[in-house]
Amino acid sequence: MIFVGISRVFSTKNNQQYEAIGAFWDELSEKYGRENLRGLGYNWSLDTIEYVIGLKDGEIESANCSVDLPDAGWNSVAGKTADLDLIYMKIYADGNLKYEIESFNDDGECEILYYR
Repeated sequence: MIFVGISRVFSTKNNQQYEAIGAFWDELSEKYGRENLRGLGYNWSLDTIEYVIGLKDGEIESANCSVDLPDAGWNSVAGKTADLDLIYMKIYADGNLKYEIESFNDDGECEILYYR
């Protein structure tokens, strides 16, 4: 599977990435609609995360990144966006990830696909 989108690198110091990635989502949601987007987190370092937002269907305008992802071996968790911290706490209890793909809707629901 190829994930195509707009890539940015965010600092993970003091959990800064959450607010910054949220603003990135808000920016692109204004143009494309939140339910049409998906976000890929990968390539973590001690201080950063690479994050790409792309369309669920088609290619987003101004795409600057293409990531080749595994076709199989993904796990899925769905829940409330308000519970995202708890969802990730459970996911990371079994170890670090190589990739995570997030989808959100305006009704406060989310789905996380993750790959170790």
